[in-house]
Amino acid sequence: MPGIDLINDKNKISEIVDKELYKIAGAIEAAHLINSNHIIFCETDESVFSKEDGSNLALITWLVWMDMLISDSWLIKDNAMACEVAYCKVTDGSYSEWSNNYLSNPVSISRGEQYISTPFSLDEVKEWADQCHKLQSYLHSNNSGAFSSFTNKQYSRIGRARRFISAARKESHTAIKISHYCSAFESLFSTDNAELSHKLSERVAIFLKNFGYDPLVVFDDLKAFYGIRSKVTHGDSIQVSKEKELPDLSNKCDSYLRSIFRLILDNEKLQVIFDGNKDKFEKYFKEMLFS
Repeated sequence: MPGIDLINDKNKISEIVDKELYKIAGAIEAAHLINSNHIIFCETDESVFSKEDGSNLALITWLVWMDMLISDSWLIKDNAMACEVAYCKVTDGSYSEWSNNYLSNPVSISRGEQYISTPFSLDEVKEWADQCHKLQSYLHSNNSGAFSSFTNKQYSRIGRARRFISAARKESHTAIKISHYCSAFESLFSTDNAELSHKLSERVAIFLKNFGYDPLVVFDDLKAFYGIRSKVTHGDSIQVSKEKELPDLSNKCDSYLRSIFRLILDNEKLQVIFDGNKDKFEKYFKEMLFS
């Protein structure tokens, strides 16, 4: 993505948060930026943003990219990354226009906790960039980008599942998280509503079996996820003993989906199967089941 640089050098951060930004942001906000472990920075010219569009439109466009990037950090590890505030300056050298905005939906880790610090190594940051580029390029080429209709028949299974995962990350209650995660499983593995819970549990278990997972454990876990999902979507209560299990169940949901996403993104044959013809998709799982 153009114009997104991750900076954790304190001297460079102090250079970016200069006197002009200090004046615009205010003492408290500027001090917060200067003392941050890292900031995301963009410096570009009219080849990316037109001066006529103004700082507000440029900032909103940039935040769309940021939202994609932050959402795709989930592909590397469970995290609660957020964009607290963003400033944009457009200038021709003699006149400057400033805007500020932010991404308004804070996320939480799979266990429901917010504002949790999650370290990323340099190798993980590089992998994050690679996976983000891979996923966004795939979604764009399949008419499933940020501005495509989520309910369109041609919208990618992978893209639809990603939307539900993003919804799960923005929800702090683990029972509702699990409900969104189950919708992500459905987006990836379902072809109809018949015997949905059993069929999905079976397909996920069979699929992951080829990659070293115990199919019996996966099958039972999916059944447990759907038991919670059923109570949530029908407005039922959950027993106290079961409620204590929700963080662990949500974490398992999250982990399975991350593994499935990575497996599909790293395998073009699987991409063709999951976003291909419905009959061929059904045949793929029948052959796996009865072979």
